[in-house]
Amino acid sequence: MTKISVIVPVYNVEDYLDVCLDTIVMQTFKDFEVICVDDGSTDSSGEICERYAKFDKRIKVIHQKNLGLSGARNTGVEAAEGKYVIFVDSDDYISPLMLANMYKNIEENNSDFAFCNLCLARIDSSKPEVWDFLDKEKFFKYVKKSYFCEQDVPAEIYFDMHVSAYAKIYRYDFIKDFRFPQGLIFEDVPYFAQCYLSARRISFDFNPYYFYRVFREGSIIFSADKRFTDIFEIQQIRNGIFKKLGKYEKYKTHIMIVQIKDLIQKITVTQGDIQRQMFELLKKYYAGIDYSQFNQELLQKEKTYQFLRMILNMNYNEFKNVIDSLLKAGAAAKNSGRQGGVHA
Repeated sequence: MTKISVIVPVYNVEDYLDVCLDTIVMQTFKDFEVICVDDGSTDSSGEICERYAKFDKRIKVIHQKNLGLSGARNTGVEAAEGKYVIFVDSDDYISPLMLANMYKNIEENNSDFAFCNLCLARIDSSKPEVWDFLDKEKFFKYVKKSYFCEQDVPAEIYFDMHVSAYAKIYRYDFIKDFRFPQGLIFEDVPYFAQCYLSARRISFDFNPYYFYRVFREGSIIFSADKRFTDIFEIQQIRNGIFKKLGKYEKYKTHIMIVQIKDLIQKITVTQGDIQRQMFELLKKYYAGIDYSQFNQELLQKEKTYQFLRMILNMNYNEFKNVIDSLLKAGAAAKNSGRQGGVHA
C-alpha cells in the first residue's frame, strides 16, 4: 500500500505547475503517489502533467471537465490509494522535507490529521514570510501533549486555526467519506469544520513546510466577482456541520462574530452589482436573527457587530457611502503614514 497520496488539482497554471511538481517529486520521502487532476485546463497544464507522468511512474493524471477546485479535490480523493492524503494546490510548492516529517508526525501520534505552518511566497518578494497563524502561548495553555482534539480546547482556538485543506496530512480512512462542496468557492471552510470537529486526535508541527503563493493574477482571493456570494451558502453548510455534530451551542457566538467580520470584509472588496447583491444577501440572512440567543458580553465587545446592527437599517446607497468614506479614510491614513516616514 502506498504511504501517501499527494492530490494536486490543476487548472490553467502553466506558469507555476513545473515548480509545484518539482518540489513534490524531489521529496526526501519516496513512497508516495501524485494524483494530478486536470480540471478542464485550456492552457498547457494538462500536457505538463502528462510530461511529468511519462518520466515518473508515481504520477497519475486524471483529465476531467471543469468542476472547480472542490470537484478536482473530490476526484483526487476517490482515486487515492495511499494510507494518508496531502493536498497541494498547483500554484503553490512544498519543502523537500514535508512528506517525510508530516508522515512521521501522523504515524507517531496516531492522529486523524496533522497540520504544519506555512509561508507566504509573494511574487514581488524573494523572501517568503512565515505565516504563524496560531497564538502558541494561548494554544499551549490548553495543549500539553503532541496532539489534541476539539474537546480539549476552548472555542476560540478553532478560529485561530488555518482552515485550508493544504498544509495538512490526513489519514485516508478518516476523510474518505468527506467531500468539498462542489460548485462553490471558500470550500475549505466546511471541510475543515468536518475534520476538526470529527477528529479524535489532531497533531501538529510548527515548521513551515508549505509555500502559498500570494498575489497570483487570477487567484480566487484576489478576484472579487459574483462567486463571493457563495460565502453565504458556505456559512450555512459550515453551521449545519456544527449542529449535526452537536457542537453549535459551544461555538455559536464565536461563529456569529467571525461570520460578520468575514462578510463585511468581503463586501468591502466587491464593487457594483456584486456589492449590491452581497449587501442584500447580508440583510436577508442577518436582519431576522434573534441576537439575544448569543453571548451578549462577547457580542457587545465587537465593533463589527455594532457596525452590522447599524448597516442593517440602511439602504444600499447609504451603506455604499459609509464604506466609501471608510476606505478613503483608511487610504488617507496610510498615505499620511508614508509621508511621515519620508520626513522623519
